Amino acid sequence: MTTEQKVQILAVITTTNEAGRHFTEVFDYDDLSALEEEGLIEIDRPVHGATGISYSQEHWSVAVTQEGIDMVEANPEYCPES
Repeated sequence: MTTEQKVQILAVITTTNEAGRHFTEVFDYDDLSALEEEGLIEIDRPVHGATGISYSQEHWSVAVTQEGIDMVEANPEYCPES
């Protein structure tokens, strides 16, 4: 994934977008995995305390890390038009 592709995702990713779509519906799994592995996003995958069973994807949340924010701020030319 190029820096431009990363910034285009990092600049707009939220748990649920304005249209009500969850980030796991909007973005490709491989892209999310790559961003998470690089430390640019954090995905919270909650687990039910009593059973130890993971909650389904609609319960996941995402946050851009400081490293991800720094990448977006360093590359404003790649940010999508608002």
